[in-house]
Amino acid sequence: MLSNSNILFHRCSRPAKLILAAVILATSAIGTAFAQSEAGVKTAFIYNFAKFTEWPASAFAGDSAPITVGFIGADSLADTFEKNVTGKNANGRDFAVKKLSGAAGVEGCQIVFVGDASQASAVIGALKGKPVLQVGDSEGFAAAGGMITFVVTDGKVSFDLDLGAINAVGLKLNDKLRQVARNVKGG
Repeated sequence: MLSNSNILFHRCSRPAKLILAAVILATSAIGTAFAQSEAGVKTAFIYNFAKFTEWPASAFAGDSAPITVGFIGADSLADTFEKNVTGKNANGRDFAVKKLSGAAGVEGCQIVFVGDASQASAVIGALKGKPVLQVGDSEGFAAAGGMITFVVTDGKVSFDLDLGAINAVGLKLNDKLRQVARNVKGG
């Protein structure tokens, strides 16, 4: 008898199977609590965004510097992320987590999650031209020029990509992310 995940896996196209397998592996490697809630799913996505993003060398202080993920207006999500990625890495780099109250401090991050829609424009403005992956979860974030926007529909979390904004700062996303995105703009 096939489990629900096996049935889902067999119904996917080959590219979708690769992403689904990566998410399943990452989720099982990090723990079952990782993806049992909306916060867990977002955390799994952010972890995979790190795995499937290539930054220019200048984005890091050195070869062994961690991927610093800043969270603005999302302390609970920061706690969930930190709890679940402790001891894990993406492309050989550990993770560091920063809880930020606004745009101050974002320049030291490689990923910034904006959970406070009122901060979206200020954060995106502060990061203009810098190789920092910007993730948010509001329509205002996308409208302000955010790069990856989470969308929750009927309790399911997906995301939209703005490849023009991503490419403009020298970041490279693996094609697998495009294939699982709900919508892809630019690029």
